[in-house]
Amino acid sequence: MKAKKGYLPIFFDLHGARALVVGAGPVAARKIDALLSGGAAVTVVAGDFSPAVEGRAERGELRAIRGEYLQERMEGTDLVFAATSDRALNARVSRDARRRRIPVNVADSPEECTFILPAVVRGEEFTAAISTEGRNPGAARAIREFLDERRAEISVRLERGRRRPRIAARKGTVHIVGAGPGDPDLLTVRALGLIRSADAVIHDYLVPREIVSLAPEKAVKICYARRGRTAGHGAALKQNAIHEAMARLALEGKSVVRLKSGDPLVFGRGGEEAEYLAREGVPFEIVPGITAAAGCAAAANLPLTHRDRSSSVTFLAGHEAGGKEENAVEWNRLPKDGTLAVYMGVAQVDSIRRELLAAGFSKETHFAIVENGTRPGQRVLRGSLRDLSRVAKDSKVRSPAMLYVGRTAAPLFAESDQENRNEPVAQSV
Repeated sequence: MKAKKGYLPIFFDLHGARALVVGAGPVAARKIDALLSGGAAVTVVAGDFSPAVEGRAERGELRAIRGEYLQERMEGTDLVFAATSDRALNARVSRDARRRRIPVNVADSPEECTFILPAVVRGEEFTAAISTEGRNPGAARAIREFLDERRAEISVRLERGRRRPRIAARKGTVHIVGAGPGDPDLLTVRALGLIRSADAVIHDYLVPREIVSLAPEKAVKICYARRGRTAGHGAALKQNAIHEAMARLALEGKSVVRLKSGDPLVFGRGGEEAEYLAREGVPFEIVPGITAAAGCAAAANLPLTHRDRSSSVTFLAGHEAGGKEENAVEWNRLPKDGTLAVYMGVAQVDSIRRELLAAGFSKETHFAIVENGTRPGQRVLRGSLRDLSRVAKDSKVRSPAMLYVGRTAAPLFAESDQENRNEPVAQSV
């Protein structure tokens, strides 16, 4: 590939190449460093040697010829570098090399070069060459120094890039995947890769169509738990059906993605499904997702913890307030100065309010309900505990919704501040 000014950028392997460098000052030292790091055999001709080049010569890393330049020094040479402070001498070296058809590089003089040596950054898993086609060597060095300071970060990014194409659902395996709170942009990279490569996707109505549509068109898509159809005994029947479908499809050799809203292991029955698969001898993997408590809180500018407002957060299942005999919440032991994040509490707001007041929570305790958090149609309703039931009823709150109780549930910003930040203004109640 010819450069615009008639010289060649050199990107080939220097290992074993015989290079002659005329000059031994700071500029020549940089050329010598690049050549030696590339594995070249270097000969240096100069009257005076800088300490850096002198040190390399004493360690036997290069051949040193002390004295004036003679064109006979080019015999048997593959590459020539002119890097002295004498521009006339550099021009002479360039002419001699071109007459012998030996590639030559002249420091800071692109018009006298037949090739250029890019600035190079080497990491453990990469080598980057930076060239301005000889027009601005200083800029190339600046870019090299910038990249050199970030070699570790580049290595990490390269590793991520190397791994991403390998993210694919495995045949005969069930991947229990957290789909996050609803916004497709909040899927993890791994979740996205698994969904896109699945043979079968099992999900429920809480996983939005935009996420399910990411699966291949030919993938089997099975939706369980449509709205209002799995209360009481129906929930157990539905869960058994999911267990059987996961195992059957995997045993047929399909790659199965079990999509669960939020995180599978936070009130998502991911543990129950993993236990069933283990008993049936079906390979499985659990992939975490952004749980609804965190995703909806962020979407509503509601900090789960805050230095001045709350130093703890407690996740609760709202249906525990409905009188379940097993694993019931000990409401009187909940921290009154922390944040309560209540899942699946829409149908139980009356019971939750009574339980909290009976446990000693003040009627003035703040609450926030985030309906359809991170999704189109998100609503944020706020008030005090005394009005929780009325607000939920009057506003006709529907699932999916998260309930937050505590000082952090109060607005974090004034409405004018939110508008200035281009953030949605919460509906105040």
